[in-house]
Parts: sequence; C-alpha cells; structure tokens
Amino acid sequence: MWPLYAAGFTTAFDAHGIAANPGSEGAVTSVLVLGGFLAPYDGAEALLKPLFGSLADRVGARPFLLGGLIAFAVASALYTAVDSTAYLWAARLGQGAAASAFSPSASVLVARLNPSSHGRAFGSYGFYKSIGYTLGPLPGGVLMCASSS
Repeated sequence: MWPLYAAGFTTAFDAHGIAANPGSEGAVTSVLVLGGFLAPYDGAEALLKPLFGSLADRVGARPFLLGGLIAFAVASALYTAVDSTAYLWAARLGQGAAASAFSPSASVLVARLNPSSHGRAFGSYGFYKSIGYTLGPLPGGVLMCASSS
C-alpha cells in the first residue's frame, strides 16, 4: 500500500502546490481569472473519471495508474516551464485529465489489495491524499514568492 499512499500524497501535494502558483507575475488579474486556473483541473476530473474508470475495468488498473502518474508529472513540469496564460490553463487541464486516469485505478488497487478491510484501506489512502492537499499550497506559495523576488 505504501506506493499507493505515496502516489496519492504526491499528486494531491503537487496539484494544490501548483494551484497556489498562478504562473507569471500579473497572470492573475482577478478572482475570476484565478478561478479559471483552478477549474480546468476539477472539470477534467469530473468529466473523465467515469471514462477512465470504465477503461481500467476493461484493460486493467495498472496501465492507467502508471500512465496517469506519468502524464501528471509531464503536465506539472509543463506548468512550471510555460509563461503563457493559455499554456498554464492547458497544463492544469492536463493535470486534471491525468488525475482522472490515476484516481479510479488507485481506488481499484486499494480495494484489490485489501479485500477484507475496504473501509480502513480507503480511510488510510484518503488520509495520505488529504495530507498532500493540506501541505501542498504553503510550499507552492513560498516558491512563488521566492521566484518573484
């Protein structure tokens, strides 16, 4: 389970750490634009999780777990490397799409590895993801402040 815990923590930490970094200085000109940076991630997840979950049932969870993690890393790297608002939005959309492939597959594997204790297993997995969600924004904000100084 530790690799799944680590993957859940890392994706949550990264997604929220990046959410605290709205790109180049001056890219966020209003709260509406900030919402525009945050929404593509969640929108892609909401729309694509059922699709990737169905595909994981047909093909297997492991390829979608690994592919989602790799795509997530690529989208995250893209976000840190670009300066255009359109590319920043595209990178967040890519992160959300990758998370939608990773997340259902991780859940399948958590269930398979713990056939007699689903509640405890999902509670533990959710704990590590929640820690990532909680800890990600602060270092992301610190990095943003340090890079703009």
